[in-house]
Amino acid sequence: MTSSDSLKKPICVDLDGTLVRNDVTMMALKMYIAKNILRIFKVFYWFLHGRAHLKHKLAKNVSLDASSLDYNRKFLDFIIGERKKGRRIFLATACNQNYAHEIADFLNIFDGVFASNEHVNLRAEAKAMALKAIFGQNGFVYAGNSKDDIKVWDSSAECILVAPQKTALKKMQGKKYVLFE
Repeated sequence: MTSSDSLKKPICVDLDGTLVRNDVTMMALKMYIAKNILRIFKVFYWFLHGRAHLKHKLAKNVSLDASSLDYNRKFLDFIIGERKKGRRIFLATACNQNYAHEIADFLNIFDGVFASNEHVNLRAEAKAMALKAIFGQNGFVYAGNSKDDIKVWDSSAECILVAPQKTALKKMQGKKYVLFE
């Protein structure tokens, strides 16, 4: 972190591809279909009602073990260190709130959780708007990894890129950021 002003601002952390190396929704989807391939038709039906609805239904039907996820240890150690310094840390994810709260409870480092529910897919612009409504424009630091995070970084005081996708890294050229691989 660079500026002393940014050190006072909370860090909002994305989940998929950032805090964990995998995509929780995709893991749940694979687990759901693996039990019976014909469930793919139910998945398509849920998807017709929107991504938020699909994620909600998967979370209701598939249990995940938060302890078995592939956490990015280097980044996790960083946010634990920031928390020990008194910094507020929030999980801000497009993942369904059931999974997000389970992961937050397991890690026990977050001051709060912002996540998708049955009606809202908290991704890209929706996530940026939600975080701006709570913390204000440039009122938070955001850690993410994908092109969907560009809108959120545009609203944040500082950008943390964690194992970024090539498209996200390319879009961030010419902008200041902290990089975790």
